[in-house]
Amino acid sequence: MKKRIAAILGMVMLLAVGVVGCGTQGGSGEQAQEESKTVVVTDQKGEVEVPVNPKNVVVLDYGSLDIMTKLGVEPVALPKGSLPSYLEQYKDEKYVDLGSLKEFDLEKINEAAPDLIIIEGRQESYYEDLKKIAPVLYLGTANSDIFASAENNAKVLGKVFDKEEGVTTELESINKRLEAVNAKVKENNTTALMAMFNEGSLSVYGEGSRYDMVYSKFGFTPADANIESSNHGQNISFEYLKEKNPDYLLVLDRGAITGAQASVKEAIENELVKTTKAYQDGHIVYVDPQAWYVGGSGIMAIDTIISDMETAVGIK
Repeated sequence: MKKRIAAILGMVMLLAVGVVGCGTQGGSGEQAQEESKTVVVTDQKGEVEVPVNPKNVVVLDYGSLDIMTKLGVEPVALPKGSLPSYLEQYKDEKYVDLGSLKEFDLEKINEAAPDLIIIEGRQESYYEDLKKIAPVLYLGTANSDIFASAENNAKVLGKVFDKEEGVTTELESINKRLEAVNAKVKENNTTALMAMFNEGSLSVYGEGSRYDMVYSKFGFTPADANIESSNHGQNISFEYLKEKNPDYLLVLDRGAITGAQASVKEAIENELVKTTKAYQDGHIVYVDPQAWYVGGSGIMAIDTIISDMETAVGIK
């Protein structure tokens, strides 16, 4: 009898092991299938098929890195040469340093064994070389509308990393805040000039420029409707600021990005500028250069840009 019971128990154990084994094999198959899933998205080159939830991501675009960070996704490698201050956690040694945005190490990218590489315009000439290593997602920023670029890139990355719900929440918040600033500005048909101070020289940006959002998104009327369109802005004098007399003067200190010590406030707020409405009403606004100049089309950068404007118009 004892021998029969032992034999039966032995058979039960064998069956149990078999069932567990089948379950493990099935799970592995499902996991492999999950890891091999792909999605078709549209980037600067058109439709491209990329893996869903890639684990080893090389990112050469700070705007995309910004969005990934907001979505809780980390890269394995990136260029650390000019990281914005709000992304400085990626200076940590656990992330492979690829160099700079324009001069990066292809060999290190290959060694990182990426299953996705994310690029922007600066790396376009390397597109075919990078494609030989892994699928390439070409995003980047349209200079004349960084908000549209941020929205598009966030939606694409939301699909890739299966974070679409989080992206929707972030974009809804951004749009509500934009509308609030726009409404406040348009109450008084407020004029503005967007200026960049760099090593003693001053330039302004108008509609259709990289800072078009000052006018098209936030609702300011350009104090000068005839600013020439240029990547580097239109060079001006302080007499020009006195003549145009904007309600708001938004100032980006380009030198602060590279650690220059010159006092932009002392240079800007001279006797000529003190005659303007912007100065007299306390509406000279020194914007965050990291977000406005380096950040590009990232959610965190956009958040800071909107925050600057909320403070400027008295919403916060």
